[in-house]
Amino acid sequence: MKAGQFRRRSLDRIQFLYYTFYFSILLFAAPTFAWNEDWEPKEVGIGDQAEYLLEFQQGEVLDPELPSKGMYPDPDSPDLPLFEVITSEVSDTKIKLVVSYYASGKFSLPIIWKDKDGKEFRSEAILNVRSSLGEKDKTPEEILPPLEFSGKYGWKLAAILAGLAALSFGIFYAWYLNQTASKKTMDALVEADPWVQKILIYESKLDEIINSPPVFARNFYRVLSGYIRENMAKKMNAPFAHLTEAELFQRIYDSFGLEEGEVRNWENTFRKAQYSGEEVEISSSEALKAWDYWKEALSK
Repeated sequence: MKAGQFRRRSLDRIQFLYYTFYFSILLFAAPTFAWNEDWEPKEVGIGDQAEYLLEFQQGEVLDPELPSKGMYPDPDSPDLPLFEVITSEVSDTKIKLVVSYYASGKFSLPIIWKDKDGKEFRSEAILNVRSSLGEKDKTPEEILPPLEFSGKYGWKLAAILAGLAALSFGIFYAWYLNQTASKKTMDALVEADPWVQKILIYESKLDEIINSPPVFARNFYRVLSGYIRENMAKKMNAPFAHLTEAELFQRIYDSFGLEEGEVRNWENTFRKAQYSGEEVEISSSEALKAWDYWKEALSK
């Protein structure tokens, strides 16, 4: 009996030592930590900053090739910026870049490195860049700060409201005499068109920018883009606020009798002004010329 128990204990001990030895081999044979790469945050808007981080043990990442600080062009449109490296930090255990993208889509940085065995790797971390305007941004009030009407636009609004008041009175009087117009029809005619008020907000803001130099291209073209979108939404009876600049100008090209080269030049101008890393000033006359062009183009 005692001999059997001793034998069983010996077998258990041998089995324990065997498993311990086996798992030790697996533990030391398997690679521990190689590297980890990620974006923070993983999703941003156009022009927003995101941090790329590649962490690794010393000696695990060799000969890294990464973009230096500066602006990098869009391969499809070399005269337009695609992304900008704002800061770059490289050490023995990490690579950290702060980056802004100026187009929507999903992107990975052009970073290449080798492991200690000489095998080449490329960055696979994906950053999702969404359009700077969301579906919910369908009114100028959500894009521009509240404005008070003054000057000629205040008078214009007052004239519109006075005209609507006079029209209301006339319609009411005709209804009172004839008893033929339905209440629904009268309400539809009396009600002020919200689109007029939205356009007046944009026109007032553009007028304010042009007549208050210096005129900064980013702010001017951002407001002009909203003005164009609101006009297009009215003409096409569809939302335009959420479209990227590329999508907006494609719709303009499809809908208006404008030359393709002319449309592309305007698209480039809007993208450069709004999404480049530099704050550029333009003259009031240049801004007024751009606004006049689009007023005429959108009136067709």
